[in-house]
Amino acid sequence: AERRIVAAELDHEYAPVPGLANFISSARQFAFGFNSTPLREGRIATVQTLSGTGALRIAAAFFQQYNPLGASAPVYMPKPTWGNHKNIFHAAGLSTEHYRYFDNKTNGLDMKGMIEDLRAAPEQSIILLHACAHNPTGVDPSLEQWKAISDVCKARKHVVFFDNAYQGFASGDPDRDAQAFRLFVEEGHEVVLTQSFAKNFGLYGQRVGALHFVCASRSEATAVDSQ
Repeated sequence: AERRIVAAELDHEYAPVPGLANFISSARQFAFGFNSTPLREGRIATVQTLSGTGALRIAAAFFQQYNPLGASAPVYMPKPTWGNHKNIFHAAGLSTEHYRYFDNKTNGLDMKGMIEDLRAAPEQSIILLHACAHNPTGVDPSLEQWKAISDVCKARKHVVFFDNAYQGFASGDPDRDAQAFRLFVEEGHEVVLTQSFAKNFGLYGQRVGALHFVCASRSEATAVDSQ
């Protein structure tokens, strides 16, 4: 791959503000699938980022400014979650809360507690979900459980925020690892998705990532891109 890059004699000019167009197009297709309805309709706003961490930081800044419940409303994270989530959100001026996720007694998902907490969160809350290979537990909902989580989030009008750090790395199949957030998109959620290529492509030092907003319309996507 590196030889092909060298042979292509790519330039080192400034990229456009959102990032390289070819990269953005490929990142969208990899995440949402070639047959994605919002992809075909031009309803996904995307910006190239410094890996998944950079995507999380930009998303946090966006939420701090445009949170439907106000800048002081928290981001709800699973308990436990990746240790840096809280630091990133707090650095952007956001507060955080937890919803139940891992059951220490069964070493599995606390589905009942998770649903109860998502249902109890104020309407339009920002809900952070791990797309696959939950960090640090490795415990993921089944597709049937994801459907129930989607139903609750839709009923409560929550803002669904997926951290997609391991697509293709968890199961070896990028389409299988994308099932959760693709399901949410199919069910009409306007998801926010962070994307990292560190693990699945081995690009740790290159810091390659993207941030996607699935929008209601092409014009809305254009407005989000302008921010």
